[in-house]
Amino acid sequence: MTCRICSADVSVLLDLGTSPPANSLKKSPEQFQDSYPLVLEICDNCGNVQLRDCLDEEALYKDYFYVTPSSTLLSRHYDFLQSFLFKNNYLTSNSFVLEIGSNVGLFLDHIKPNVAKVVGIDPAQEISEIANQKGIETVCDFFNEESSVKLKDQFGNPNIILARHCFAHNCDPHRMLKGVTHLLDDSGLFVIENAYLLNTIENNEFDQIYHEHMFYYSIRSMKALLAIHNMHLVDIIMSPIHGGSIVFVAKKVSAEDKISSAVGKYTLQEDLLLTPSAFKHFVENTWRIKDTLSRLITGLRDGGWTIYTYGATAKGNTLLNFIGLTDKEIKYCVDSTPMKQGKYLPKSNVKVISEEESQANPPDYFLLTAWNYRDEIVNKVRQAGNYTSQFIVPIPFVHIL
Repeated sequence: MTCRICSADVSVLLDLGTSPPANSLKKSPEQFQDSYPLVLEICDNCGNVQLRDCLDEEALYKDYFYVTPSSTLLSRHYDFLQSFLFKNNYLTSNSFVLEIGSNVGLFLDHIKPNVAKVVGIDPAQEISEIANQKGIETVCDFFNEESSVKLKDQFGNPNIILARHCFAHNCDPHRMLKGVTHLLDDSGLFVIENAYLLNTIENNEFDQIYHEHMFYYSIRSMKALLAIHNMHLVDIIMSPIHGGSIVFVAKKVSAEDKISSAVGKYTLQEDLLLTPSAFKHFVENTWRIKDTLSRLITGLRDGGWTIYTYGATAKGNTLLNFIGLTDKEIKYCVDSTPMKQGKYLPKSNVKVISEEESQANPPDYFLLTAWNYRDEIVNKVRQAGNYTSQFIVPIPFVHIL
């Protein structure tokens, strides 16, 4: 296999076995689903970390159930990101903002009062319909060079294009960047927010590996990718959201561009920390977490304790399927999203129930598969009057709250 950024040879970093698409919930336990390999590769030439086997768009999105949750944590993050963009004059009140992978439009809705125009583009039909019903104009399509031509004809040139937690969700980032460079004028900005490879490695976040996440970007690999398209980084900001994210601000190369000192600072930090030894420890810790959590859950089940998972998340499905946990060990999965409730997690066959159902019949333990919302979930459970259930946190190491 070769690197999908620079075409150099790659080697296997981590093999998590096979799993169905992580966001494809089942309507019944009997529903058949194909499983596909989850193998992570690394390129020594440009530093790219990628998924070996990429599913086609139809397989990933035909039964897509991820809806951006309404969350205090996310709302604070939207404020943080908006403040950063306005403070640095990347956004102004005259900006036309286009967001790729805009989902139900929560971020666009957040900034809409403060800019001139917002438009979203998202490939999931049902998700796009929800956004449009909320008043966020959303085109249902995949973003690439072809769709960028249609967007330009319909809406003109955006001043800023956002790709938040979706840029890694396509097997060929070159196609997306061709669309971006076609749509943006020479002074336009492309803002990419993604899980950051350094955080993934340092915090043992192997559950971030699933079929939608085809790339695991570092500053080094992002620079290599952008350079191919005559673009470069002009700023970087870090965020704790989703276990550690990075926001890249990029634009077409120009002699007048001012490069923030943050680019050099974070590049140096990454070079010091993202080493072969760090990757080795990440792999070792992945297997350690699997063994520890498997023994803990099995012991609790054999002792007669009830266990639910909290969060019908993609990362949660990677965790359950890699460890081999099923509805035999986990009674239910609790999730606040109505369209997920009553369905079943892929491969593990755990039924998804509402928070209200969980409150009526609480478990002895919650396994926090949505561990990135840990504090919010714990507070919600306690405020609902449940003071007895304990919480198992699997990442960055297995422990009980």
